[in-house]
Amino acid sequence: MSPGPSGKKGKNPQKKSFMDQYREFKKQQENAKHAAMKDDAARKKEREEKLRETAVQESEEESAPEIEEAPRKKTPEQKQKEHLFRIEKTLVACGLGIATGIISYLVLSPAQILGLQSYTLLALLIMIAGIVIQRHIFILLRLGSEKMGFKDWLYQGFITFAFWFISWTLLLTKGA
Repeated sequence: MSPGPSGKKGKNPQKKSFMDQYREFKKQQENAKHAAMKDDAARKKEREEKLRETAVQESEEESAPEIEEAPRKKTPEQKQKEHLFRIEKTLVACGLGIATGIISYLVLSPAQILGLQSYTLLALLIMIAGIVIQRHIFILLRLGSEKMGFKDWLYQGFITFAFWFISWTLLLTKGA
């Protein structure tokens, strides 16, 4: 056998040794690592630039006068005052419910009440009038009716209805 171009006897010159293959693999890994490091550095630089831009924007926004204020914590005195207002509103609803139940009993005799008729609708209208009167009572007592939302009025109406129904039913069944 004649020696090949590399001068090595008995070896195929086209075939690389294991060590050569390993060295090439390591070199590729290092090149990929360096490329990834460059990409990471570029991404980091972009992030820092974006953070600087947002910091500048935020500082400009902070210098502008603030329109919205953060909600403040209530003092115990304020909490107690609101609690008393809620109790007074509930007591007004209970009192009007009982009053409308008594008025319904006095306006309609128990003999007239047989199921759902025009007389029972009159009693319902009396109860609804009690709910409407509540707003005027709240204004007179300065309980803040203008701050009340739909849920609040629904609650007030239900309390009035419940007490009206209970008191009227008790009065109607009193004679039975």
